[in-house]
Amino acid sequence: MNRTKQIYNELLFRLDQGVYPPESKFPSESQLADEFSVSKVTMNKIVSMLASSGRLSRGVRGAGTFVSSPMLRPKGNIVFLGILSAFSGKILLGMQRECLQSGYFPVVFSPDAEELQPCLRNLNRENTAGIITTSYGLLEPPDEIELFCLDYALPYQASDPRVHFLSSDNYHGGRLLMEEVLKRGHREIAIFSSERFFLRSDAPVAPRVQGFHKALEEAGIFDYEQRTFFAMPQSISDAKIFLKKIRQANPPVTLICADSDNAAEILHKAGHELGFACPGEVALTGFGNVTCLPIATVEQNPELQGCMAARYLIQFHSGSRPETPVDEMVEPTLAGLEYIPIVR
Repeated sequence: MNRTKQIYNELLFRLDQGVYPPESKFPSESQLADEFSVSKVTMNKIVSMLASSGRLSRGVRGAGTFVSSPMLRPKGNIVFLGILSAFSGKILLGMQRECLQSGYFPVVFSPDAEELQPCLRNLNRENTAGIITTSYGLLEPPDEIELFCLDYALPYQASDPRVHFLSSDNYHGGRLLMEEVLKRGHREIAIFSSERFFLRSDAPVAPRVQGFHKALEEAGIFDYEQRTFFAMPQSISDAKIFLKKIRQANPPVTLICADSDNAAEILHKAGHELGFACPGEVALTGFGNVTCLPIATVEQNPELQGCMAARYLIQFHSGSRPETPVDEMVEPTLAGLEYIPIVR
């Protein structure tokens, strides 16, 4: 081991043992150079290495160098890569809580699609304990970095040992919600899906919509495919076409099941522009529990998903890895059922 590395390790040991307490002034480079009988240039390099690792904090010129407090010396970073939204914000909240409790720092990136791969390539692999991602599809992590895909709706095979999956059981959630709708006497039901083509133009029907369909089938309603309208993401014009269609239906539609809270809000806005109260003239449900609309919805527990994914990554970073990739589902719950009117 060369002399520079020996001195670096000795100073690191002293910092770990509390010889230089947190937030105290660190010995000057001149003092240390004299103590270890090396040049000031060599000692400047060693102190810079300690500062780069987060163990020291350099003050303004002439103020000296200080020992970092424990909060400024994380064990590693957990990176969030995702499109920022009300839903992903809850994932971040759970991730952040678990990180800070365990001495890790959350790092947040929300790049455009063309910036995604450069962002992954430029991650500092030494400091990155893992990646949590949502809304970008299935990513390939950099070498030696573990990745959790959250709320991934497309078919997949958990074959890469570094790629793990964690999401809400959306099929079960969709089925539960539709069962509650049916219990309240609704039979003239329409389904509005604006999430299907978010990642791929050839995406299959999402599990949550499959759950809607299964509950309808079990209730003896077999024309569920004709009742389902697939819109493009964020399309107000598609929402208007859908609302105009259901207003002309006979018998009249009494309730619309949207496949996300965002889709429900798009319908609400489209209805407002058409002079049609939705919810109001027709009942409405959502999916996600991230809306202020007075509607029933499915709580996917994104905060718990973020917390669990971060906890797993911290375990992996500590050396406790599973033999096979993690592939788990969080149980959904229902919220706002009082907003589903009873049909008599």
